[in-house]
Amino acid sequence: MAECDANYVRLSRLFPDMREQDSRHFAIEGVTDDGDEVRIDIRERCPFTTMLSVQVNNGDEHSWVRWPELEVRVYHDVASAEVISFQRQRHFRYRYELPNDQMYQPDEKSQINRFLGELLSFCLANGRAVESMQFDS
Repeated sequence: MAECDANYVRLSRLFPDMREQDSRHFAIEGVTDDGDEVRIDIRERCPFTTMLSVQVNNGDEHSWVRWPELEVRVYHDVASAEVISFQRQRHFRYRYELPNDQMYQPDEKSQINRFLGELLSFCLANGRAVESMQFDS
């Protein structure tokens, strides 16, 4: 839970107006020649939660390296953000026995939330906001 709470803080710093804006884009300088971009797009808003997707575009659609796509549920009332989908895989358990049919690590859910935290921290340290889009309603 501590990682999810820290991810909420990171997201709030990167995307402070997520309740009004639809997306936030960050250019990541110096990673590749093509220039990577991190996109955070709002999928759904509710009074106490926001659903968003996080994608990294590496500028080369023919690259053999594909960044994972994450769906994150942000709980504003408890100040927490949890990955609920990683590469279209959902419903991760807290702990997995080894071996298992999906070949998940015992702490798969923790690793996915830690990955989000590292990506957000990297954006905070190295990214620059490219654009924001206003929600039309």
